[in-house]
Amino acid sequence: MELSIDLLKTFVTISRLNSFTKAAAAMNITQSAVSMQMKRLEEQTGRLFVKQGRGFIISPLGEKLLEHAVRIIRAHDDALSVLSNPAVHDHIRIGSPELYASAVFPRALKSFYTKYPNSRIDFTTNRREKLLRMVESGELDIALCSDMPDEYEKIFSEPVKWIRSADSSVHELRPLPLAVYPEGCHVRRWSCAALERSGTDYRISFVTSSVFGLMAAVRAGIAVAPMGMTKFMDEKDSFRIIDELPEIPDNTLSIVTAEGFQSRSADTLVQFIREELGMQMMMIKSGGRK
Repeated sequence: MELSIDLLKTFVTISRLNSFTKAAAAMNITQSAVSMQMKRLEEQTGRLFVKQGRGFIISPLGEKLLEHAVRIIRAHDDALSVLSNPAVHDHIRIGSPELYASAVFPRALKSFYTKYPNSRIDFTTNRREKLLRMVESGELDIALCSDMPDEYEKIFSEPVKWIRSADSSVHELRPLPLAVYPEGCHVRRWSCAALERSGTDYRISFVTSSVFGLMAAVRAGIAVAPMGMTKFMDEKDSFRIIDELPEIPDNTLSIVTAEGFQSRSADTLVQFIREELGMQMMMIKSGGRK
């Protein structure tokens, strides 16, 4: 059996975007071509997708292949890079929400510097509005921003849940004490709107611009907070999900690139980030099992 790199790349793209249609658009091919490629791959490997409602999920076999496919594609691209022997001394300026800096960037940076050891990265964390202004002003080349319009490429989507301390009953209080980000945060806006629609009385009891501040308030048992599952998975022994409170929309992450900016090494960095976010989503879906 020989696994085609092109088929594996299509499979990984479908898994990352959770959609055949979106994968086709991202790869600039037709949806029928994507379907045919996956039919060919499944003829070699076995069933990779399982229907679920109107959509699908990756089968257990598919999850196993996905882990190997990411590594195979990375090794393939690394080999091409070594053979082409580029003299890379790029300077990349990239920004991201603080939430994803600790969860994703360490592994992505390690992979990137292994491939491009002579590059320099200037990395900053900030809120979406500030990151967008920095891209527009030329201070950043690339920004990863949440809750962007559809014209921007979405590379990640994660559930947002209400979280409390494992040893606290603060979620039973009324008005419900909330720990939130400052005014202007879309997750704060979504959360308050959801509570208001459900008729849940609440009050803002703790405001912070830092995800670590938010976690501290929840850990102290003084408030509940809306939190993306990426961060929750790191703290699931200390925190609990509150199922009784109203649902909050999923948070998305998109790529915003400065006009005219082109860089092969930057494209590689973004690809490593995509892969790590994909692994994070697999962790979330599996409940944290590695």
